[in-house]
Amino acid sequence: MSVSKVQRRPRGELARVLVVDDEADIRELLDLTLARMGLAADCAGSVAEARAFLEREHYSLCLTDMRLPDGEGLEIVRLIGTNYGETPVAVITAFGSADNAVAALKAGAFDYLAKPVALHQLRTLIKSALSLPQTGELQDGTTVVAGMAAQLIGESPAIVYAREMIGKLARSQAPIYISGESGTGKELAARLIHSQSARHAAPFVPVNCGAIPENLMESEFFGYRKGAFTGAESDRDGFFQAANGGTLFLDEVADLPLAMQVKLLRVIQEKKVRKVGSTNEETVDVRIVSATHRKLKDCVDAASFRQDLYYRLNVIELKMPTLRERQEDIPLLVKAMLTRICGASSPELSTAAMRALCAYPYPGNVRELENILERATALCVDGKVVLDDLQLAAESAIDGEVARNGETLDNHVNRVEKQLILEALAKTGFNRTAAARLLGVTFRSLRYRIERLGIEE
Repeated sequence: MSVSKVQRRPRGELARVLVVDDEADIRELLDLTLARMGLAADCAGSVAEARAFLEREHYSLCLTDMRLPDGEGLEIVRLIGTNYGETPVAVITAFGSADNAVAALKAGAFDYLAKPVALHQLRTLIKSALSLPQTGELQDGTTVVAGMAAQLIGESPAIVYAREMIGKLARSQAPIYISGESGTGKELAARLIHSQSARHAAPFVPVNCGAIPENLMESEFFGYRKGAFTGAESDRDGFFQAANGGTLFLDEVADLPLAMQVKLLRVIQEKKVRKVGSTNEETVDVRIVSATHRKLKDCVDAASFRQDLYYRLNVIELKMPTLRERQEDIPLLVKAMLTRICGASSPELSTAAMRALCAYPYPGNVRELENILERATALCVDGKVVLDDLQLAAESAIDGEVARNGETLDNHVNRVEKQLILEALAKTGFNRTAAARLLGVTFRSLRYRIERLGIEE
């Protein structure tokens, strides 16, 4: 069977891979597979031999066993991470040894393979590792900060650290858990990780776990076969098949029911899914990135979220900062948002309006700032936003009502906004243009709000 050669980064010489395993037959298998892919390999049988090879050669990838005669594969993972940061390293673990795999990913491994090694998974891993962009660069050669990560606007220490973490996480296949309050940009961070990763050419599939009815979850995630249930008139792929080769973003993952958590854990461990109504399993290659505005550890303590799934999803955590932690970024965010909302004809902000925006606490974070600016641009006169246009006093009044009712500000604002939009749509017979005119917003702004709030006609 012919094997297509890997498109590797140009280095002026054949890409080399370091193979570290104490079993001669495994080394031979890996060496042969790499040769068929057009790659050169050096084989070591111990940690000491691997160290010697690393001192002499530059490697595009390292494949190492976990158990070696003179140490652990984790030593090699840490050594490469410290001294040879551009070399991705994947570990080979005993079958079913989940603890070893998680430990390796936490230590900085790109990915892991379970013994016995499946050749199709090995080839997929090698191709992914060799297609990684250089540290600090995207595929087109632009810098990370000047490229996609610049969408996380700001120069505060908190957002600079988040951008740096995104760049590091993009060079791994480890499951990522993104934490943070509502409105801090968790989905944007997930998209940036994907866009800078070796999976950037494959799909990014976002899923809101809280928006799927429990009785439809299995078929939505794993797909179904024709005739599996009433209404299943043809085969259909699920989210995992749609994201194959790419990234599956599970937003509000804490909302998954326990029965679905069990199934998700098995898929993550086995890397296989079974469609509803099928007896066969399909191999899937998906990176999981999850997020929730709730504290997932608290959900584990409350027994509403499985501890074993928590440890598989939370291999590496990325915490998105609140806007209160990066208030110096507000002028830059305001400028970018006004350009996005109004285009080239963006209104100016008065000094008092900008001062008020910089002092406001933003319980709803960046999303709330955007809502305030959208409202202000609709209310402003003669192309200038003044303090009254911001209606921050109304926001503070809502905040007090929210505190009394035990509801978060973000949820309260979304609920009120959704109700007003639904009323306007009902009055206009679901004519969006007329509803936008009634609400005093642009058609584009209304369409954005309808999509964000999940309003269905």
